[in-house]
Amino acid sequence: MTKEEAELLPSGLVSCLLNNKEVRILKISPDKLTLRLAEKISNILEIKVAFHIFDEYRYKEIIINQYIITNVIEEEFYFIYVLSIKDMEYSKNVKNIFKNYSKYIMLKTNSEDNEFSQEMVGYPAEQDYEFPEDYNKQKKEWLCDLNYERYNMNIMNNVELAITLDNDILYSKYLEKKIKAFESYYLKENFVNNHILFKKDINRLYIGNQFCHNLFPKMHILMNMLMKAKEEKLYITLCFTYMRECYIEKIKEIIDKVYNWCKENNTKIEIVVNDWGMIRLLHNKNDYFSLSLGVLLNKRKKDPRYIYKKGYIENENLMAENTLNNSSFNKFLKEQCNIKRYEYENCRYKISIADGHNSIHVPFYVTNTSQYCPLYAMCENMDRGNQKLVTNCPKYCNDYVFAYPKHLKMVGRYNSLFAFDDTLLKKPKVLEYYINSGIDRIVLNFI
Repeated sequence: MTKEEAELLPSGLVSCLLNNKEVRILKISPDKLTLRLAEKISNILEIKVAFHIFDEYRYKEIIINQYIITNVIEEEFYFIYVLSIKDMEYSKNVKNIFKNYSKYIMLKTNSEDNEFSQEMVGYPAEQDYEFPEDYNKQKKEWLCDLNYERYNMNIMNNVELAITLDNDILYSKYLEKKIKAFESYYLKENFVNNHILFKKDINRLYIGNQFCHNLFPKMHILMNMLMKAKEEKLYITLCFTYMRECYIEKIKEIIDKVYNWCKENNTKIEIVVNDWGMIRLLHNKNDYFSLSLGVLLNKRKKDPRYIYKKGYIENENLMAENTLNNSSFNKFLKEQCNIKRYEYENCRYKISIADGHNSIHVPFYVTNTSQYCPLYAMCENMDRGNQKLVTNCPKYCNDYVFAYPKHLKMVGRYNSLFAFDDTLLKKPKVLEYYINSGIDRIVLNFI
C-alpha cells in the first residue's frame, strides 16, 4: 500500500457505484481505486464516487471518466478491480477525505468522548461535568415553571387522559387510594398538580412496563388492579415488553388469565404489544382484546444529543416519518395483526402521526433499553457493563437511578435510559398540532 492510500474506509465516508450498483472500496488513493465485485463485468458504463462533505453535511458525487483498468484479480468468491484514475476533482476529494478522517481518528484516539464531540460538532463538553445531586429535585426543577394559562381546553374535549402505572410503588399506591385521591397524589408527586391540562379527569390506566419484564405486576396484584379499575369505571391498557423464549409460557398464562377475567366481567381491554411474537399468543382473542403497537416497535431515532449532529436542524423534517407512515405497512398491521392503535413518544422534534388511533406519551421518552439491566449490574457488581439476565430482581430501581449531565435532561431508570421533553406541557400550539394530526390520547409517564 502506498503512502497516500487507505484501506477499507467507512462506506459512509466514501462509496462507489459501478454501473449504478454499489460496490465495496477496498483501497483508495488520489490516483487509484481498488474495488471488490461479486462477479466479473464485461463493460463499465459508469463509475460514480460519492464523498461525504462533513462541513456541509451532504455528499458530493463525481463521475469518473478518465481511468484505466490496470489489474483484475479473480478470488474464490469475488473479483478485485484495480483502476488508475486521472481526475483532478477526484484527487482533491480523496485528499480531503484523508485529512478529515485522520483528524477524526486522532481525536477519537487521544481525547475524551465529549472533547471529541466538541471539536467535531460544537457539543458543549464543559457542561458534561455538572450532574444533579438528587433526581427528585432535578425533576422538580424541570417541571416547576409549566403554565397553560392561555391554553384552550376545548381541544381536550375528545382526548383521553391516561396515567402509566409501571412499577410496584405505583401499583401499591393505586390499590391503596380511590382514583381521585390517587390522581392527586400522582400529579403532586410529579410537580404538575397546578397544571391546567390536568384539570381533565384521568379515565384510563396503562398497567405494566413496556421496557422491563421484571416490573410487570404479580398476578394477584394485577387482578386486584383490574377489578378496582372496572369498579371505578376506568378503561384499561395492559402493557407488555419484549418476550424472551424462556418466558413464553409465563406470558401465555398471564394472557389466558386476563382473557378469562375479561369474559367473566364482560370487559374489553387494550394490550400494548412490544414483541411480534405476542401476536401469536393473542390470536383468536379479539373479542375482548384490542391491540396497540408499543413504543419499542414504533421505532424512530430518539436522543437529546441529536441536536448536535451536523445538519440536524436543516433536515429535522426528514426524521418526522417512520414505517408507520407507509400505507402498506399500516394496512398489514391492521388487517393481518389486528393492531388498531399506535403508541408514540414526544421526543423533541415534530413527528408525523399515522392514520388511525394514536396515543402520545409525555414527558419522558426512551432512548435505550436492555434486556440485561445496567442498574442491577452497577448495584451488584459496581460495573454497569457486567450485565446478565435478571431473574430474581431486588428492584433496585425503586431507590436508585443513573444520573446524567444536567443539560441533557436524561435519567437511567430500571433497564432503560429516558430523556425529558416538556414541549407538550408548555407549548399548547404544539399539543394542538398533534391532536389535529390524529392524537386522541395523552399518556402521562413521569419516570
